Amino acid sequence: MFLKIKNSFDSHCHFLATGQVACSLSLKNLKSANDIQNLVIKDHHFQGEWLTGFGWDQNQWINSEFPTKEILDSAFPTTPVFFSRVDGHASWINTRAIQKLTSLGFDFSQDIRGGKISRDLNGHPTGILFDQAHIQALMKLPSFDGLQTKHFIQTAQSIFNKGGFTHVRDLSMTEPLWKQLTEMSERKELTVHIDGFVTIESLNDLENVFSCIEVMKKNPCNLLKVRGVKLFFDGSLGSHTALLSKPYLGSTELGICSWSLSDVKNIMRATWQKNLEFAVHTIGDEAVHQIVQVARTVSTEGVLGRLNLEHVQLLRPETLQMMKSLHITCHLQPCHWISDHLWLRNVIPQELVAISFPWESLRKNKITIRFGSDSPIEPTSLLLTQQALIESQKLGWSQFQDEWYKYHQHPESNWVNCWTEIADDKIKQVYFNGESLL
Repeated sequence: MFLKIKNSFDSHCHFLATGQVACSLSLKNLKSANDIQNLVIKDHHFQGEWLTGFGWDQNQWINSEFPTKEILDSAFPTTPVFFSRVDGHASWINTRAIQKLTSLGFDFSQDIRGGKISRDLNGHPTGILFDQAHIQALMKLPSFDGLQTKHFIQTAQSIFNKGGFTHVRDLSMTEPLWKQLTEMSERKELTVHIDGFVTIESLNDLENVFSCIEVMKKNPCNLLKVRGVKLFFDGSLGSHTALLSKPYLGSTELGICSWSLSDVKNIMRATWQKNLEFAVHTIGDEAVHQIVQVARTVSTEGVLGRLNLEHVQLLRPETLQMMKSLHITCHLQPCHWISDHLWLRNVIPQELVAISFPWESLRKNKITIRFGSDSPIEPTSLLLTQQALIESQKLGWSQFQDEWYKYHQHPESNWVNCWTEIADDKIKQVYFNGESLL
């Protein structure tokens, strides 16, 4: 079968992080926490004095409990270690890292809103940080320099091109990244078109985020478009922090909510008033429901705009009905099903499994959807979407009743001359501005 897909589009990714993770110490093949003893460490795995890595997943281990700092201490007693979980929502750190972060001003004595520090029975940190605690700690690590960042960009665009994509939607755009991408575009070094969203971490950052977006608009580039503002509202299923309506199995916990609804409402209203799009990370069914409720409230005040719901891995029928009066696009990642369905039934109640990965329900109810990868959390590839839709149907999820590739096409069909050719279930060639890349 031959397919020609115009302006092939990964609708949800973290562009720079895709390159960073590809160049980092991979932890995806660990079969247990103790396997860290077998890691091959190289110089480029360090950020300053910090050993960093990405990709561990306790759900894939024989013992699915979260690991502890003592295991890292045995292998790295004097080096601060920061190992990010495969979903990017948790980190595993050692005692030296705790000491170093404390000296840099990180407060281990209490949890922050939207974050959690795992503690033992004596109240001491176990070495696992969740969501905002993870993010705040990560921000204290040394920054990469300009040459490293350029290498990450080049690595990322190569990964997306090989995955079949000429267009991506980056949920982690920054002003320095925009500047470097613009310079590369002027030198004809860029081979992707990028829609950018700027992430906001607190209400106090709102004006800075708007200022950042204005700078981007005043420095235009034909390969880049800044679209709006993005925030993380809940966590992830694998870290047990996505916001649910029913507790995680074996627990009374419902997950984490990173924002007050009043703050979300204020940011949504202000963003729409500036004719920008608003994107919200919502994985759990309760997270989706609450954000849709906020959007309906803002809309009844006469302020309208585009709401992008990122992930929507769980969706209640009543929430879906509430969406119909709003301008909503749901950005879904079928490839998450490939990873998550292996352990999903061991983590959340069956009634929530039954409403998971609702791509067909959304399509059937005429809610706009786009497909992406969430790279680097999952590999980016057009073919993985096709695989997930076929295999999920065989295991009881609803069959997707449309051509899958239509949801991987950029909505602006006239944004330059790009296309991808697929034949015999392989990506044969990718054309960017009419020139072949592979």
